[in-house]
Amino acid sequence: MPRSKHTKKRTAAHVALAIVILCLALAVSVAVAGLLFYKQAQTVKNEEQQAVSALSGLNEDILKNADSLQAAVSQAQQHTVEAKRISHNPLWTVASIMPYVGNDITTVRGMAEVMDNLTHNTLPGFTRIAKTINETQLSNTNGQLDLQTIADMQDDFSSINNQLQKQRTTYDNLPTPKIAIVATAYRQGHDKLDTIAKTVDGMNSAMQMVPELLGQNGARTYLLAIQTPSEQRSGGGLVGSLGTFHTDHGAVTVGDLHPDGTLLNGGNANADEMKVFNGPLPFSFDLRDTFAVPDIARNAQMLNDTWQRSPYACDIDGLLAIDPVFIQGMVGISGDVQLMDGTVLNGNNTAQYLLNTIYKAVPAEQQDSYFDYVAQTVLNNAFNNMSVEKLLRMGQTIGDMTKERHLYAYTFHEDEADHFQGAGTAKSAPGSKTQPQVGIYLNEQNSSKLGWYIDRKATVTATGRAKDGARSYHVQYTMTNTLTDAEMATCNWYILGGFQNGVNGKLVGEAGVSVQRMLFYAPAGGTIGNITSTGDVRDQRKTTMDGQAITTNVAYLAPGKSVTFEFDVTTSPEVQSNLVIDQSPSGKMTNDVDYQY
Repeated sequence: MPRSKHTKKRTAAHVALAIVILCLALAVSVAVAGLLFYKQAQTVKNEEQQAVSALSGLNEDILKNADSLQAAVSQAQQHTVEAKRISHNPLWTVASIMPYVGNDITTVRGMAEVMDNLTHNTLPGFTRIAKTINETQLSNTNGQLDLQTIADMQDDFSSINNQLQKQRTTYDNLPTPKIAIVATAYRQGHDKLDTIAKTVDGMNSAMQMVPELLGQNGARTYLLAIQTPSEQRSGGGLVGSLGTFHTDHGAVTVGDLHPDGTLLNGGNANADEMKVFNGPLPFSFDLRDTFAVPDIARNAQMLNDTWQRSPYACDIDGLLAIDPVFIQGMVGISGDVQLMDGTVLNGNNTAQYLLNTIYKAVPAEQQDSYFDYVAQTVLNNAFNNMSVEKLLRMGQTIGDMTKERHLYAYTFHEDEADHFQGAGTAKSAPGSKTQPQVGIYLNEQNSSKLGWYIDRKATVTATGRAKDGARSYHVQYTMTNTLTDAEMATCNWYILGGFQNGVNGKLVGEAGVSVQRMLFYAPAGGTIGNITSTGDVRDQRKTTMDGQAITTNVAYLAPGKSVTFEFDVTTSPEVQSNLVIDQSPSGKMTNDVDYQY
């Protein structure tokens, strides 16, 4: 017998009520799950922050004390284990496939995995190395460095460093977080991991290079080039003097340094290089202009050619090139240096003195002797009477200096190249598809020492990723001439430059106006979009130099004026890390670059 209409209505009402109840129950469940997830996310964030806090001092103390290192790592492990446990429970697995928040969940889980891997599998390896270093006498009774002790640690150091760099790459490749709480935790973990990775990578470079640099395999004689970034060149500065650096099983002797005026024995450029640097001030490519080419292999070849044409010719095993910023770093490690006039150089004032003050305070005919005395004294002090503290500080300093082009070490021995060129001490123009760099290089065309006054600021902003893996960025790069009227009144023509004849007799610049021949290199396998500029920029063109495509132009910077360049960069699809700027060294340890990834 068919049900009545009332029965059907009651049934429909019951169904509707059931649906409402189910919806409410689902909403409550979602709300409860959301609240639980939020609380767990807060806990994960706090655990990660405490792990980062436990590791906060490792950039200075990572190898100084094995016991304190172990204590810090053990404390961090407790927090990374808990963060990983929470972020890998079923609730997080469900959340990872939800729209909008899914990528952030993936990032948090990836962060927890990397930090847990770091504290359990990588950092404990440094405890072993720390014990070895602290239990070893690094210098013999003659003050010579025990090279074999360092050489015995090279494989361990390299292996651990490779693990750490892979962890940094994995972290960098996680999806960029959108939620504020996740973004904060991600940035804190990124900054700490980046700091540790840079410190260890630099120390690894030093550990790999120092034994062979100092003659572990027998006596070595390197050319020693002293540069001044006050007169900028792409890869460094004008070479003011050239001499030798002799090593033999840890013993170091710095030979006589000869001023550039005694070594102007011919140009070394090829046709490409001459075509790029044809004005406003044509470079002669004698000793002084060597580093206009941002490739240390080419620089080493050119300097050796100059040396072999000189009265001082001898067999050369490689090149060591330094500048006042590196010298300041070594003074800070090895102790103050007192000059002939009583001036005391220390770890804070050396660069400014050698890059600016000396040109005001010391007669021109005495400046070379001052430079040479400082360089010889500092290098002799740096590599003799080595201690654990000194070695570790030097390792950190050498790593930082090579990245910023304040120090180069290059060998002509193929069997030693992995520990020089392969350790990052011999930079070239951008050449890696996996570790992308955009090259921005300055070359002063107004013979002067105005580089001290050129301030640089840059911003690199990630703008997207293509399906094939290539990444895109926008770069803004600003240079400002900070020279004031008051400062200008204290400077002489040697610092300020002035009118000079350029191509076809044209005037190049005037006193206080920096004239920079700029070179822009795309990352290997990538591209640079159209370069636009504001300020006084002239004669932009595309060309090639030593087999690489470049864009070049000339920027004119009057006192107080700025020039800003903007362009887009696309990397190779093989990229494994974010884009960084490689640029000419300045009078500072680092330049102001804001990476917005």
